[in-house]
Amino acid sequence: MGLLDGAKTLIGDVVAAADRALEETGSGKLALSLAKFYPGGLPAFLERLRETGHGEAVTSWLGSGARQSVPESAIAACLPQGVTERLAYDLGVPEARVPTVLAEFLPAAVADQSENGTLKPQPNFSTQVR
Repeated sequence: MGLLDGAKTLIGDVVAAADRALEETGSGKLALSLAKFYPGGLPAFLERLRETGHGEAVTSWLGSGARQSVPESAIAACLPQGVTERLAYDLGVPEARVPTVLAEFLPAAVADQSENGTLKPQPNFSTQVR
């Protein structure tokens, strides 16, 4: 195995460990991180996704049926750079992985934070990073 193969393996291990850590912390971590750093918190982020054409997917996360996905690129477009940096730090993932992590884990997190098709009351103490 060459040096490049070793580096690829190490990077893959780091990414896998970050994903496992996020899974273990549960959906509350995503909601809390968005409350801290996204202006308006999780409700505002979901509204932004709706505004950009992903309302059907967001609605599927609130219900009990199959959850639709939102592309990483759409999630990335809804995140201001300063928010992405702070989410990366708070979630313990590399900055470039934040949209991927949200695309993978946000549907289940929103489902866990909702009841009867409605988002439960969420904390909102955003630092208003822009």
